[in-house]
Amino acid sequence: MLHFSVVGLLLAAFFTVSCADSSFQTGESDGGSVIPGTEAGITGPARPTCSGTSTSIKGVVYAPNGTDPVPGATVFIPATVPELFPPDVQCEVCGSLGTSYNFWTTVTDFDGTFSLDGVCPGEWTLIIQNGRFRRGLVVKVQENTEMTLTADQSRLPRKVAEKGPLDSIPRIAVSTGDYDKMECVLHNMGIEEFDILEGATYLTSPQKLPPLGGLVQSLEIMKRYNIIFINCTDNTWEAALKDEKIRQNIEAYVTAGGRLYVTDWSYDWIEQLPALAGFVDFEPGVSNESPEAMNAAALGQEGLQVDAVIKDDTLAKWLGNFPNTVTMKNNEPTVPIGYFLDGWVMMHELSAETKVWVEGQVASRRDAPAISGVRPLTVTFNFKNCGKVLYTSYHTEGRDEELEAFFNYNTRAKAFPQYCSTKLSPQDRVLEFLIYDISKCVKPIG
Repeated sequence: MLHFSVVGLLLAAFFTVSCADSSFQTGESDGGSVIPGTEAGITGPARPTCSGTSTSIKGVVYAPNGTDPVPGATVFIPATVPELFPPDVQCEVCGSLGTSYNFWTTVTDFDGTFSLDGVCPGEWTLIIQNGRFRRGLVVKVQENTEMTLTADQSRLPRKVAEKGPLDSIPRIAVSTGDYDKMECVLHNMGIEEFDILEGATYLTSPQKLPPLGGLVQSLEIMKRYNIIFINCTDNTWEAALKDEKIRQNIEAYVTAGGRLYVTDWSYDWIEQLPALAGFVDFEPGVSNESPEAMNAAALGQEGLQVDAVIKDDTLAKWLGNFPNTVTMKNNEPTVPIGYFLDGWVMMHELSAETKVWVEGQVASRRDAPAISGVRPLTVTFNFKNCGKVLYTSYHTEGRDEELEAFFNYNTRAKAFPQYCSTKLSPQDRVLEFLIYDISKCVKPIG
């Protein structure tokens, strides 16, 4: 049964131990790869030697649901048991925080597979880590044998301390929306602990969730979350974004290492902050770091179905794990993207530091300025080499049926997770991959 807390509980039991990889980031992969004595000025316990008796530990790292493979996760055996992670967001730059010594380490492939080779016989603490997702387990390694972990052993945790004190997941807050349901992606990934806030205008929850405004008015509370998701909704939060204190809180949150994910009409969470606006220029035309008027970029044509080109090789390979998700067209991998809202927000151009994950041929609606061509559809950027921001012009699988029932039959919205489908669409898969990506330490985006 799904477990999720509500922000109304924030001020009471606010924040049990969270999880970050600050003790283990010594390379560009979470968990690091330091072997004692291999880096200048670093000393530590020597790696054990066991010539002729070593073995390999193999397996597949899965999402908490035990079925979706996780690419780029680090599997390692440290010299000492890792500490619990600090509860607040941290500036987790790859290569800058590592102080641990790992005896053996490897990284999962696009299909989640790994082989940790050369492990000496004995009882060891094995760590599987993707950013603030961390599974810790004790393994007993025999001589001259190959050890294969079960899917339950090698999946990421569903909640903090699920199977042991080292098990961790990021602290996540999700603001609901009228047109988007990122919380359902988290649910289908198998994550059982995250806080849900009310962000919808029409499809408000019968559970009477605390409003998003209560979160963004307090930087202290925001910094307790590693990732904040802002679903696409109506213009509910425009007044909040006119508040200078709230704009300052958002900037300070990302500066401190927070991860912010926004979609479509929620683009003003980027556009209205001069410090962030320069990374993405939204239509119409160039605005640089000067925020445009709210809603000015809501120009896209409704009902588009786009074969979006995947611009990242690892993302393309990982999406290939799922049937009917990737198609080769003109020698380029594409993913079908839909659920474009009438007046969806179009991007114009990006800064050199902003990474494009998928792009596609799109057009503006008929009553808007004539705009057409290939446009970025999913992008990320690092902020001050510390925090991360993700933006998509499209949604997850939408809430169209609920909206129709609301407007035509005066039907209340369902409570989470009753409105979630049981499977992920191709574009939901893109979001899932990026959840793994934004959870990791920060490295320069190329």
